[in-house]
Amino acid sequence: MTRFFVHPDQINGGIASLDPGDAHHLRVVLKAEMGDSVLVLNGTGDLFRGKLSKLNKTNAEITLHGRESGESEPDIHITVAQALTKIGDRLEQVLQHGTEIGAARFWIFESMKSLGLLQGDRQDKKLARWKLIIKTAAEQSHRMLLPEVKCFESVDAVLAASDQFDLVLMPHPAQNPISLKRHLRTLTKEPKSILVIIGPESGFTALEVAHATTAGAKVVSLGPRILRTETAALAVLSQLMYALDDTPN
Repeated sequence: MTRFFVHPDQINGGIASLDPGDAHHLRVVLKAEMGDSVLVLNGTGDLFRGKLSKLNKTNAEITLHGRESGESEPDIHITVAQALTKIGDRLEQVLQHGTEIGAARFWIFESMKSLGLLQGDRQDKKLARWKLIIKTAAEQSHRMLLPEVKCFESVDAVLAASDQFDLVLMPHPAQNPISLKRHLRTLTKEPKSILVIIGPESGFTALEVAHATTAGAKVVSLGPRILRTETAALAVLSQLMYALDDTPN
C-alpha cells in the first residue's frame, strides 16, 4: 500500500495534507483515484490508515480512519557521521541506502579534505535535497521513523557531541588496526547507541584521527581491502545491524 511521511502539523482534524510533490506522485505516477487506500506516517512512530479524499495538481488530502503501530525500526540506534564527498552522488547513496538499512540519523560534516563544499545557500539547497532522498527511501523501505539529517562544520564538532553514544567508531586503515568484528567481541555490554564516523574519498588526516581517539572513538578496520567512502558507510552499518539488532522479524 502506498505510504507517505508528513510533518505532524500536516495532520489536522483527521485530515492529512500531502506535499505538492507527493500529490504529483499520486496523480501522475501512481494514477491514484478517489477512495484509494493510503498509509500516512508522521515521522515520530505513528502510522495512520486513510483514503484519498482530494487530489489535484498541487494538493492531496487523506481522510484518516485508524492509527497503528509497527515494528520495522531497529532495536539499535546508529548515527552515521559522513564526511562530505567531492562527488555528490556518493553521499546520496549513503543517505538512501543507509536509510533502507536502518540508520537513525545522518550527521554530514566537512573534513579537512572536504573544506568549502558546504557553504551558505549551497548548504540549504543540499539539505533540502538530502531530506527528500531520506524521505523517499524511508517510505520505500517501510520505516516508521524518519531519519534526521544535520550538518556539522568539522569532525571536531561531531566529536564534541559524541558523549551521548555508548560507542563511537572510526573506520580507518591504520597500522595494526583491530577489526570491527573483533572489537565488538571485546565489549562487556552491548551498545544501544552508536556513532560511526566515515571519512571522505581520500580519508582522514592523522590529526583528525588523533582528535578522534583522544575523544574516545575506537579506530577499527573493515578488512584488508580499501573501500570507497560510500561503501565503507554501508558496510559498517550492515555489520552492526547484523551483529546487534534484535528487532523481531
